[in-house]
Amino acid sequence: MSFFSSLFKSVFTAASLVVNVAVEATKAIIDTATTIWNESGSQSDMKEAKSKEERADGELTEINDELQLLLKRLKERGSLSESQKRRAEYLRDRRNELKQDITEVGELRTTQDIAENSGEFEHISIDDEHAHIIQGNVGVSTYGKTCPNCHRDMVIQWQRDVTTVSVNDFFWGCSGWYVKMFNGSQACRTTIPLTKSDLDIFAKTDSLESKINNKELSDLILLPEPQKIIVERIEDLRSDKNDKNEGAELYRCPTHGEKLILRKKKQATGLLDQYFLGCPKWKPNDLGCGYIVKLKSPMQLTTLLKQETGSGIL
Repeated sequence: MSFFSSLFKSVFTAASLVVNVAVEATKAIIDTATTIWNESGSQSDMKEAKSKEERADGELTEINDELQLLLKRLKERGSLSESQKRRAEYLRDRRNELKQDITEVGELRTTQDIAENSGEFEHISIDDEHAHIIQGNVGVSTYGKTCPNCHRDMVIQWQRDVTTVSVNDFFWGCSGWYVKMFNGSQACRTTIPLTKSDLDIFAKTDSLESKINNKELSDLILLPEPQKIIVERIEDLRSDKNDKNEGAELYRCPTHGEKLILRKKKQATGLLDQYFLGCPKWKPNDLGCGYIVKLKSPMQLTTLLKQETGSGIL
């Protein structure tokens, strides 16, 4: 299964947003998704895909644990034996295969979503009033966009000091920024501005948050009572995830492939500085992964809560 990547050459996210879609292509996406879903065995295929994803998750954890041990040995001793080098190369190749398996499951899941809920999708040319729709997908696993320099996955970002975003604040950032080299520098610092075509999207807009404008949503979340309710819901979700030892469904580390863990800052300045998603392979002293997704916008909180609980922040 490689619906979007092979058929439309599109970038898509695990939250069913497709980037760089012309108006005339939206009907083709719906028609093709519906045909594929109806002819592929549908529910039996999805059951098999979920099992495939679960197996991949289990193996990824084992691979990443072993690679961390090899990295620790390399840092402590300055070198690896030839057999250890070959083992590390095999593990990295196998990890990439498993990540591709997960991507294909994500494509099937998005195909199902479009086929079964086509009336909830629309083509949008993102402007400043609708910038929060893109913002809600920041940090969500993104497939089909790779760095032109190092070929790692790229993710949508925006300037960290901006609360209410405009379209000019977004850019593609290489996930290599979160990978530390032995000298302490980032493995890759490549950034690419979003093009006008990138801002033509095919997205699910069934939530209340999608139907009000960017500024209204930002103003609403500053009110004390909504903040209190949102914090209570996120704390309930965080507790539930910790009890089950689960990560967030839509968010994966682009390097390790594992689901990100919902975490809370010890010293936060407010709701939009309080929560983040981090790679489970984080360890101190740069021995682990530094990949994090800061939940610093109302729409990001909406995406997380809607996926995990069925409703956003409104």
